[in-house]
Amino acid sequence: MQYIKFGNIHEKISRLGLGCMRLPQIETEDGKKDFDDDAGIELIRTAIDKGINYIDTAWMYGRSEIVVGKALQDGYRSKVILATKIWFSDKTTCKADLEAALQDQLSRLQTDYIDVFLLHNMHQGNWKRALQCDALNFLRESKEKGLIRHCACSIHERYDHLITVLDAFPWEMVMVQYNYLDKNNQVGQKGVREIHARGIPVIAMEPLHGGLLAQDVPQDVVDAFGDFHPDKNQAAKAFMWLYNQPEISVILSGSSTVEQVLDSIKIFEHADYNVLKEADEEVYEKVREVWSKKARISCTNCKYCLPCPAGVNIPEIFRMLNETARDAQRSQRWLYSAILMAAGEGATKCTKCKLCEPKCPQFIPIAEKLEEAHEILTYKKD
Repeated sequence: MQYIKFGNIHEKISRLGLGCMRLPQIETEDGKKDFDDDAGIELIRTAIDKGINYIDTAWMYGRSEIVVGKALQDGYRSKVILATKIWFSDKTTCKADLEAALQDQLSRLQTDYIDVFLLHNMHQGNWKRALQCDALNFLRESKEKGLIRHCACSIHERYDHLITVLDAFPWEMVMVQYNYLDKNNQVGQKGVREIHARGIPVIAMEPLHGGLLAQDVPQDVVDAFGDFHPDKNQAAKAFMWLYNQPEISVILSGSSTVEQVLDSIKIFEHADYNVLKEADEEVYEKVREVWSKKARISCTNCKYCLPCPAGVNIPEIFRMLNETARDAQRSQRWLYSAILMAAGEGATKCTKCKLCEPKCPQFIPIAEKLEEAHEILTYKKD
């Protein structure tokens, strides 16, 4: 594992961090899915034993904090930098709500302090709510009390709003969505370089764009890479673009199996800066052009739009739509009809309440795109 100095947070941080949003799941008695505690504990401890020392979870990842808390018992807590995030819901109205949530998070994580505490997804709406709740003073006071050690934020936004957030507080880390496909999306490379120029460590989340850049990659994308590092798989090529950049401190990747963790760790055995040449970036630009013609919707399957009050399975519908757009021969239409529509989770259930849209870090006009998805995914009779 490669390690670097992580700002003023730690002298030795693993360049690969473990994101705990997509931990192993199991089907419950009522037919739904929830985290598999035992499998999750095994995955997290395997990652730590193999050298990963940055563990990231969040209030809004279901029972993720609870599973992480269990995994960090038996001496594992002292081996890691533990990060979690707080969510600004409609019920978050004042600083007292934030204080109560933090206490609950400490309990769920079975710890006395959080190493890195993030205000989650500081888009313009959440930023406004954070200021109304006096969240910045909440961070200062919680740090003074020793409940959190370092103050940070995550942000899915455009560059101009990023500057507003950066100017407002002495952040000790900023997390952004960043990968070779998102070079010019959200804060983009320009934002990453601005954060780094201010002396703030940058963590890149969604390095594989929700798995899109690693799993079942279309053949024309593979062809666009040509003879570029034929010894590396698609995930390795995506990670390589990120770890090449000195502005990126930690690359946060979620895993659902131990095998995925081990594969990622193997990639990061040689995660050095400045390994790519100018001609290599031209290859990635060519690949970006191919991808741009494929995905209809920039959904990363983060599930922040859920639960939908009408029961629409928004991420799965968008996954099916993108899968159909990427490969017409692997149409998802029959699955949409036979599974989602039959279960009452199809797009026609959308009431256009749009409660989901402010939660979407990709700024997708969800109600509008659900109509489009239904039109494309529904079989037409001749």
